[in-house]
Amino acid sequence: MEDVLERSGMSCPLIVVDTQVLDVSEFLRWHPGGEAVLLANLGRDASVDFHHVSAHARPGVRHKVRQLAVAEVDDVPPPTAWAPLGELLDHIRLVRNSFAVQHSAGRNPVHDLIYLGQSYRHLLDDHLRTFVQGFSALLGRTADPAMLRRLDELSADAQARVEESLAKADTTATASLAQWIQQHCVVLLDDLIVRTSVAVRALRTSCTESADRVGEVMSVIEDWVYNDDEVELDDA
Repeated sequence: MEDVLERSGMSCPLIVVDTQVLDVSEFLRWHPGGEAVLLANLGRDASVDFHHVSAHARPGVRHKVRQLAVAEVDDVPPPTAWAPLGELLDHIRLVRNSFAVQHSAGRNPVHDLIYLGQSYRHLLDDHLRTFVQGFSALLGRTADPAMLRRLDELSADAQARVEESLAKADTTATASLAQWIQQHCVVLLDDLIVRTSVAVRALRTSCTESADRVGEVMSVIEDWVYNDDEVELDDA
């Protein structure tokens, strides 16, 4: 599953349904439920959502799934104490997908910035907090209060800057800020996906090795929270 999480993208859109790895490259634009539904689940096990749709029980749909299958997931359950690591990895991938589908060249830049600004604040207010708390717990410690306060500061600053940009009604600057937000957040999330995938893979041989990799994930988040974001957002 970690291979699917790492490799899936617009050039290789992979989704898992019932252990089958589906390549939806030629199916994205034909999906009856719309392209966005598939894009939101790239690199993920979408079995639960798939079975929530009653129409997916039809023989024709099952046949299509078999046509799209290119591999089967080798599911190796992690040690019980480390099960949350896989959940965190799936959460990161889900958030990353949400940023990937937000920006649209054909959309009004104002709407783009509104959507991406909201996603950015959700990342700071909710998702990163969950990541920090979850990875910290795996390392046997509590989340750093200073980092959580810093996330609050960044969230307030992000909201102010988005509102300031919208008030100026400068289309070029608005589009530039929206694009920066998307790229900045996707770079972080892509890095977290790769590093967390390595940590998950390490569980097959050594929990100690996995803990070291989780420590690296925390270092990436800490560096982003305390350094990259403030400097780059000022430049934007």
